[in-house]
Amino acid sequence: MATTTPVPTSRIELRFKCTKLANLDVLSKSDPQIYVYEKRLIHKDYQLVGKTEKINNDLNPIFKTPVMIDYYFEETQDLRISVFDIDGEVFSSDDDDHIGDLNISLGNIAASQTRRIVKDIKNRKGKVTGSIEITFEEIAKTGHNLYLRLGGFNLDKKDFFGKSDPYYRVLKETVNGFVEVYKSEYIKNTLNPVWRETIIPLENLNGGDMKRPIQIQVYDYDSIGSHDLIGIFNTTMDEVLLGKKEFPLMNPKKTTKSNYKNSGYVSFYDARLVKDFSFLDYLYGGCEISLIVGIDCTGSNGEPTSSTSLHYKHPTKPNDYAQAIVSCGSVLTPYDSDGNIGVYGFGASLPNSYATDHCFPMTLTQNPEVLGVAGVLDTYYNNITKVSFSGPTYFAPLIDKVAKIAAKGQSQQNQKYTILMIITDGEITDIDNTIEAIVKASVLPLSIVIVGVGKDSFTNMVVLDGDDGLLVSNGVRAERDIVQFVPLRNYASNPQELASETLKEIPGQLLSYMKKMNYHPNTPKMPM
Repeated sequence: MATTTPVPTSRIELRFKCTKLANLDVLSKSDPQIYVYEKRLIHKDYQLVGKTEKINNDLNPIFKTPVMIDYYFEETQDLRISVFDIDGEVFSSDDDDHIGDLNISLGNIAASQTRRIVKDIKNRKGKVTGSIEITFEEIAKTGHNLYLRLGGFNLDKKDFFGKSDPYYRVLKETVNGFVEVYKSEYIKNTLNPVWRETIIPLENLNGGDMKRPIQIQVYDYDSIGSHDLIGIFNTTMDEVLLGKKEFPLMNPKKTTKSNYKNSGYVSFYDARLVKDFSFLDYLYGGCEISLIVGIDCTGSNGEPTSSTSLHYKHPTKPNDYAQAIVSCGSVLTPYDSDGNIGVYGFGASLPNSYATDHCFPMTLTQNPEVLGVAGVLDTYYNNITKVSFSGPTYFAPLIDKVAKIAAKGQSQQNQKYTILMIITDGEITDIDNTIEAIVKASVLPLSIVIVGVGKDSFTNMVVLDGDDGLLVSNGVRAERDIVQFVPLRNYASNPQELASETLKEIPGQLLSYMKKMNYHPNTPKMPM
């Protein structure tokens, strides 16, 4: 009898708040982050399904990033909700970084009539190390997004030596009050900001209930200390879409003053519903995904002829670089129509040259492209011994090179998306230039996945990942989060899981670009 793939009953949004967490740091407070793991009948063990952002120096954190999970009524879904002290380094599940766990089934959470559960968390010795509050909401799929472009005018001046640096937050009403759904960029020194457009999934905002209250809060951004509230207002998307576009901002601390009118206004310059196309819709319409591989050839890898080198070609098993190429390349190449993959090296001098080259074709020819994963492996193994390892480790030249490639020929009818996979063994030494290159590239059809090999701490890679907020360079904020970092050592025993973790953000990043450009999927070609 054939088995059928289970269909989720619904999708659940989990939000978290912790209180009185045990402090694992000596000179400061812990930097907590929550990881949610799930075990179902189809799983042999717990699988990571989501994580919150990290909150620095706080033992009573309120996490803004929810975790989304599919709910199957007919199944037992055991959850392990783990709180870790991240401290800026690569995530580790070691006891030294583990604050506590809560083991609970998703059914127990869903059965709560108040949509709220408060439980103790315990460390691995069974000691209570704080409490966690879980609130949840069923997210109904609407098939639409909300396109918004907001501006403000005559905002209150909050800075002593300037105007204000305003940003806004969008919040939705829940059983436990308003919770954040979106936060904009801030704009420096203005009382009349025009924020860039954004697209918010309608199910995340109101689940399709257009009369559900939402709240807009406008703040003055401060780089040191807390941000200052300028004002708030409540509305519904029904009210906005029916034509009301301008709202006065009210500051609760000022409403008792007799001469107070408001703290400025917010205008909806654009507010409309747009269809929520899927990743597959774009693939069916002919969007081509191209893979480019960047290989770290710096001296810290060790000479490839040495058995201790990360580039050493073992007679029976692939090294870390080859493992990353095969794992991720095998997933991506089926989506590339011509199968050609660009391969670059960085941090070495080429034959007959003494100068370090920070971006060169690994083919050692003018053409960096090879055919398929097998071509990448052959090129890598054949030429890694022909270059002279050097340093330092620079990413910016490679990113700039690939950004120019990604920028070519993009249009509604000619949709392409490029993925740059950088495999590296250590910390980069051009962090500021790399951040600048990523911020510039964030407007392009490009994603960057970084696979860390070896034993380095990879502190800068975590910064580039952008999970704690969009990168900023020279006052310019990235348009999108386009970087995903994964340390290979966490998945060394499971190459398939490595590919899954490394590439899982690609569909969302592609969709965010297409929606930003207002590109809809092309009509699929009919078979002849």
